[in-house]
Formats: sequence, structure tokens, C-alpha cells
Amino acid sequence: MEVKPIDCSHCNALCCRVFGKIMPEYDRGDCVCKYLTDDNKCSIYENRPFICNTVRIYNKYYKDKLTVEQWNEMNNKACEALNEAEIVREEPVHKEESKTK
Repeated sequence: MEVKPIDCSHCNALCCRVFGKIMPEYDRGDCVCKYLTDDNKCSIYENRPFICNTVRIYNKYYKDKLTVEQWNEMNNKACEALNEAEIVREEPVHKEESKTK
């Protein structure tokens, strides 16, 4: 079975909202990826970093270890965990705010 990109059509872009913590060079100043658009789309999708490309990650590291279904389930669970952890706020924390707390 061919691996396809994760369906993020229902997504709140939670990965992108914490991405700046993982990859500071993509941080727009509030831990959110600077390439995330207002409608939760990636403005550099075709050239996004390897870490953002679940198909490439699967093909390089997991295709001999997990089925496509297992990979997709694992990614969906990670997304759900981000939702449940409430680590993403509606209003982003700006660097200046976080320094005063």
C-alpha cells in the first residue's frame, strides 16, 4: 500500500503551533512556524522541512517496521495527544509575554 500524506483537513495546525520549539529557525516569535498561514496551511508545503513530511519520514525510517495503517494511526494519536495536552493556546504567547511570567 502506498503511503499518502496525513489528512490534515480537519487540523488546527497543532504541530505547526509548537514547531518553533523544535526548530527555532522556523519560529515566527511565538513558537508558531513562520510559514503557517492564517487558514492553517503551509506556505512552503512543496518544500517543507523533512520533519514536516510524514511520507518521507515513513519511507526513510518506518516502511520496514510499520504498516501504512499503523503509521497513520500513530500520527493521528500524536495529533490527539497535542489536543488533549492543551499545550496550544488560542492566543499565542509572544516572547515578551513569556519572559515576564
